[in-house]
Amino acid sequence: ALGFRAQMTPITKKRVGRFRRIRRGHWSFVAITTLFVMSLFLELMVNSKPLVVHYQGKTAFPAVVEWIDKVVFFTSISSFQKKSDFGQDGENEVDYPQFARYAEDPALMMADIDARAEALEADKTAFAEEYPEPGGDSTEKQRERWQRRKARMERRWTAEAEQLALLTENQKVFASGDAWCIQPVYPYAPRDLRLDLDKNPPNKPSFAQGIPLGTDQSGRDVVPILLYGFRISLVFALVVAALGYAVGIVVGGIQGYYGGWVDIASQRFVEIWGSIPFLFTIMIIASLIQPSLLMLIVLLVVLRSWLGITYYVRGEFYREKAKDYVQAAIGAGVSDRKIILGHILPNALVPVVTVAPVGIVAYIGSLVSLDYLGFGLPPGTPSWGALLRQGLENVRHYPHLVVVPSAALGLTLFAVVMIGEAVREAFDPKVFSRLR
Repeated sequence: ALGFRAQMTPITKKRVGRFRRIRRGHWSFVAITTLFVMSLFLELMVNSKPLVVHYQGKTAFPAVVEWIDKVVFFTSISSFQKKSDFGQDGENEVDYPQFARYAEDPALMMADIDARAEALEADKTAFAEEYPEPGGDSTEKQRERWQRRKARMERRWTAEAEQLALLTENQKVFASGDAWCIQPVYPYAPRDLRLDLDKNPPNKPSFAQGIPLGTDQSGRDVVPILLYGFRISLVFALVVAALGYAVGIVVGGIQGYYGGWVDIASQRFVEIWGSIPFLFTIMIIASLIQPSLLMLIVLLVVLRSWLGITYYVRGEFYREKAKDYVQAAIGAGVSDRKIILGHILPNALVPVVTVAPVGIVAYIGSLVSLDYLGFGLPPGTPSWGALLRQGLENVRHYPHLVVVPSAALGLTLFAVVMIGEAVREAFDPKVFSRLR
């Protein structure tokens, strides 16, 4: 239906079979793929916004809407819900952790209302003590100033009393069970500050306090930072590899197929372009503007990722073009486009497939390095490199900020390297060859 064969050729089936028999690579591929697919649904599993929130006949799905907004990236879908619509005070977005606590234990809401009522009475008493009513010897101007101040305070007290009365009515809804929510598996987002902890951040790992991997310097939970950082790193590496290798295959294919002056001129351009210092260029750009994830992808593709693969593809095209089947196709009058795409390219992709895992490792390392140096993603973005930088600053007292992201990075890169070795071995024509 799409215009190309969807079935694997016999040699491809043999290669896939070899790959499955290499257990370390096969299970690494299964693990990385499973984790990556699960990470695409992190908004539904690791988020401070509930999956479903219900209050007195009104139901919303904030986490689901946020996930849909990320999937449908070309438009904006708001998950904003007003506090006043869900039994809270104000017109800002609902405080979902507070809503969950009140729904679980409505007595907590009544305790907070009582505390606010006591604070209101204390404020009235403090005002009366600090600004007593002027006596008979005071001037008219002093009495007018006191009356204006008191009128202003009374308006504030009246508004607070009305809010407390409304919250008291809302508390009855929570007590009746008509307010509930369904939380994700881990109810914290990567940007949320853990204000419920006793000590100032960073905090050491503690299962009793609900921070199994601790917090960073800002008080953000390390678990969501680690998980969202994994998704960002892998998406970055896969997109850069796909785009860069696509450009490199086109350039290398043109060089190897046409040769001559086309090859000489393009090779000189590739050599000159490859001499541009990538890190210094990124540092200069980052000093002028704050690069986003998309900008970093574009910069890495344009400056670096397409260069290396051109040499492999160029050599494969030179080798395949000299074979009899290509010369027969040329003699039969087959167009260059069909020869390149239909005959040479399928036989020239072996080095691309075998080198791709190594490239993914390099691109993950590039993003982590840029974030570590402070020239990567914007501040606040979940990043392994930013965690490592914080860990270096607190390595003596809070080593978890180094150990946790280092372990995650090491395991990810190790799994990808195992996949790359298994792919290389599966595509090797000598079935029994091994890397030793």
